Amino acid sequence: MKKRSVFAIIVAGGYGSRCPGLKTKQFSDINGRPVFIWSVKAFQEAESVTGIIIVGPGNNNEALAEMGSLTKSFAKVIKIVGGGDSRTESVRNGVAELENIKNITAADPILIHDGVRPLITPHLIDLVAGNVNCNQAAIPTTTPTATVKKIVDNRIIRTINREETGLAQTPQGVPYGFLREALTCRAENPNPIITDEGSLLENLPRESQNRITMINVQGDPDNLKVTFPKDLQRAETILRKREEKPQTEPETHYKPRIATGFGYDVHAFKADRKLILGGIEIPHELGLDGHSDADVLVHALVDAILGAIGAGDIGQHFPDHDPAHKNRCSLDFLEQAMLIVEEKGFRLEAADITVVAERPKLNPYILAMTHKLRGIMVQPCQLNIKATTSEGLGFTGRREGIAAYAIATVTAT
Repeated sequence: MKKRSVFAIIVAGGYGSRCPGLKTKQFSDINGRPVFIWSVKAFQEAESVTGIIIVGPGNNNEALAEMGSLTKSFAKVIKIVGGGDSRTESVRNGVAELENIKNITAADPILIHDGVRPLITPHLIDLVAGNVNCNQAAIPTTTPTATVKKIVDNRIIRTINREETGLAQTPQGVPYGFLREALTCRAENPNPIITDEGSLLENLPRESQNRITMINVQGDPDNLKVTFPKDLQRAETILRKREEKPQTEPETHYKPRIATGFGYDVHAFKADRKLILGGIEIPHELGLDGHSDADVLVHALVDAILGAIGAGDIGQHFPDHDPAHKNRCSLDFLEQAMLIVEEKGFRLEAADITVVAERPKLNPYILAMTHKLRGIMVQPCQLNIKATTSEGLGFTGRREGIAAYAIATVTAT
């Protein structure tokens, strides 16, 4: 699997007319740091990010110099460039700097972020990056909590189903090739209003739009955009609470040459659910109960892989209380786990999985499951799937659910 390059363009060149003060809002102080620095810090800490380009005020050399001075300690910052008269022009200036990076490819994710969203987290950054591929963009959104109305000429026309709407956030991830194409199209068709990368892609010709899908990623309600003075106060409060929380994930300093991880998962049977195992649907009158698609085989495998590379467990990366994972295909978890393996400098060498189920009989489906998982793993590795019963003992023997065990072995690259 080719290691992807993920570049971030942090747009921080606005004038902040709705948030007046002695400084423009990107330079306003939050807990001892300028607003935009909090964004830079999050992208620096995100494991998926290769490099960062900051777009500052295009008409203010003093401000650009200050940005350069403030970001000297961030190793991933590649360049500080001046912005344009619009967001799209500022993004175009940032993308122009990527032309100097020789190893960038059309499929590499480019993450565009508002520099005045200081509460972005490395987790959301990695989540967006993990959902971008050569034909797919990723946009984080949150669902409105209030009733949404359509208004025309100050008249309420109708109520809009808020479950079908989303409030867009950043970063928005677009594959490099499509971002270049969309910026070129925008230069040739400057009339439509462009407010984010989603609307930039919507401005593409129909044939180009048909080649790319925009995926919704569950956003973070705290990921606010500093627009008014009161937003600065709210951001300060949230950041202060975050800094008071103790560190929950110990950092692993030692990197072994070879390591093995163990995974285990169990799900109970439930009516009116599809039975998904190894990424395929298996005919059965009952499915498995769970927040995602409850693929117990894949869950155990992902846990084993994360354990082998010292990256916690599946619950830390894909918590079952996160609405983004509701009914989600577990193969997405495996795909992201493989990216984490690569980003941490490991290679998956072998995985051995045992599924314990009294019913249904799984042997006829093992070959199909193996092919499905190999397609996600991409890297050549030894993959072995076995199915057994518990001879009528325990909850699996009573046909109350299915359990899975997995062992994964990785080597350092």
